[in-house]
Amino acid sequence: MRRVSISAVSVFMFAAVAVSPRSAAQDGAGAVPVVETIIVTAQKRVQPIDEVPATLTVIDADMIEFAAGNDLRSVIERTPGAASIGLGFSGNNSVSLRGLGGLATFGPYDSAVSFTLDEQVIPLRSFDALLLDAETVEILKGPQGTLYGRSTIGGAINIVTREMTKDWQAEATAQGGEHGFLALGAAAGGALGERLLVRGAVRYTEFDGDVENTLTDADTNGAEIFAGRFSAKALFSDDASLKVTYQADREDLTPTADLLLSEPRFPISGQSGLSLASRDTDRITARFENDFGDIRLIAMAGFEDTSVGNDFDLTDSILAPVAFAVPVAFTTDPDNDRSVTTTDEETISAEIRVQSETEGPFHWLVGASYLDLTFDREVSRRSLIPSFNITEVSTNGNVTYGVFADISYDVSQRLTIGGGIRIARDEVDYEGVTTFFGPLAGTPDFSEDSNFDDEYLVGNVRAVYDFGDHSVFARYARGFASGGYGEFAANALVRQPIDPFEASTSDSFELGMRGQKGRFTYSIAAFYNDVADGQVYQFDATTFVNIAENLDFESYGIDIEASAFLAQWAVLDFGLGLQEAEFKNVPDTNLSGARSGNRVPLAPELTVSAALSGERTLSNSGPLERAFYTLSVQHVGDRASDPANSFELDAYTILDARLGITLGPADIYLFGSNLGDERALLYGQNFGTPANPIPTANINRGRVLGAGITTRF
Repeated sequence: MRRVSISAVSVFMFAAVAVSPRSAAQDGAGAVPVVETIIVTAQKRVQPIDEVPATLTVIDADMIEFAAGNDLRSVIERTPGAASIGLGFSGNNSVSLRGLGGLATFGPYDSAVSFTLDEQVIPLRSFDALLLDAETVEILKGPQGTLYGRSTIGGAINIVTREMTKDWQAEATAQGGEHGFLALGAAAGGALGERLLVRGAVRYTEFDGDVENTLTDADTNGAEIFAGRFSAKALFSDDASLKVTYQADREDLTPTADLLLSEPRFPISGQSGLSLASRDTDRITARFENDFGDIRLIAMAGFEDTSVGNDFDLTDSILAPVAFAVPVAFTTDPDNDRSVTTTDEETISAEIRVQSETEGPFHWLVGASYLDLTFDREVSRRSLIPSFNITEVSTNGNVTYGVFADISYDVSQRLTIGGGIRIARDEVDYEGVTTFFGPLAGTPDFSEDSNFDDEYLVGNVRAVYDFGDHSVFARYARGFASGGYGEFAANALVRQPIDPFEASTSDSFELGMRGQKGRFTYSIAAFYNDVADGQVYQFDATTFVNIAENLDFESYGIDIEASAFLAQWAVLDFGLGLQEAEFKNVPDTNLSGARSGNRVPLAPELTVSAALSGERTLSNSGPLERAFYTLSVQHVGDRASDPANSFELDAYTILDARLGITLGPADIYLFGSNLGDERALLYGQNFGTPANPIPTANINRGRVLGAGITTRF
């Protein structure tokens, strides 16, 4: 078991990290600034953050815009106890909170953390799209099944878009930098008449590859991404409204995957033909609200179609000779070893609920939800590995429906207690046909058709005690992650049907305190998660078998967040996560190589974020109004690469900075993302054995220096 050095933590306690200058209210000249109360909607009602009985991180619009990449993954990395998991493919990334998260995606709908956009479900395939016109990102930790439904055993992340208003507003942004980095964006909205609000936003980002490829003229790790959204909100009366939104996301990547860590030139790629990845998403949602005075009715529905394509070179000329002892000459022909996968995922979601709107001691809501996900997949592989010469056509289907209720009661002016419950049912099916060719030509096709049902109950009980400037909360929650079928027909060669992986459950306990006093706010929480049948996935590169197992584990630790408004020119934000996540009760017969006491993969024991930001007024009348800056650091500790703990992914530290001026309506600035050019290891794969590992890794984007301008109208 590893221990975190107190001296290391002390260094980061004084490091500088990123958010924009926070607003502060003053009662008069010379008064001490007071940081304004943060209002959130994570509990599906509007309330101050100090009333939320759970650990909640809120990332504002300025931090979202500052974050490199402007996508959800780069924002989540600034949260204590969080780690992003990047497999290198489109639609295959995920996130871990407090040690709960998939090592890789089991199936098309699995996740330990759920994602919603304005409370509407975002499937796992599209969670890492650009954060378009977002006001805040609310990150709830611990099981959230009562209000957010399936696959929330680790937490729930809700993206809140900017509010639609009658006053017309517009802004435009342009950024450019090295490695061909270009980002263009615009947003505008206002009223068309008395009863119709509209708002639209677009963003385009491109980035040339920054990982050398030894066999092609083009570097890898490049991206071209577009996102657009249009919303219209009809105001039928002062109490009733209907909002309809359409969003499109387009992504084309030249990804890197499985870069050999022992290569002296790391990171370097030896793909004989560039790997290509793409994702196209179209989403339409509707939200109806009607305020009846004492109660509010909310009905939501959504449809999303996501198509993902991954065309990968399977024999990197640097990795393959080391891992498979094949001649380098074999790896230089892009037709020798290639995998082409296309998927189409359709998601239908709906929720209806009624909730109290009174000022009395009782607050309640009851509702029902429905989720229907269909995942079609086609795979064609040609390889030097006989069992890889296949085509697969499969369909994964999942229907989940449930009812839920939540209530809180103000026992006194200081004490509030509450609880919630959800009863749900999963109906899951899988159909697939595998055809063999190449060395296995003539092997009969293998067809399979399986299904299962599952009913479950989740819930929570909690209490909050308000001391005035400070509050204490305690919470117990029962978590559940649905079972299902993996994406791959792992047993087709031995003519055995795919086995479903089992559901996972957890008992989660949390005790925390948060407070605000003048210039200073803080939040601290201790947690313990006891997970039964945790879902563990691993690709065994020595046998080329996909392993899906259910193993018990536990995680525990503390999260700390604090903010100090030192002056208008110096606002300090700090976050610290300390955690242990270890397997327990592991049977010796498990195939993943896990042992009791092994670290849970991709769960860092230490995460640190800090930001120093501020502004200085230059003129109250001239065009040069102010100067501003932001300095940021993120640190993610080392992580186990797999259940066998065959090797570690090194810790990494990312430094970002921005310095600019406000000239009339425009902010003009210089920026540096990943100033130290740190190549963070986001995911690792062992192509050897646990005793003699051949480690590979997927990495982040390198340093980008550039300039930008944002104009508001």
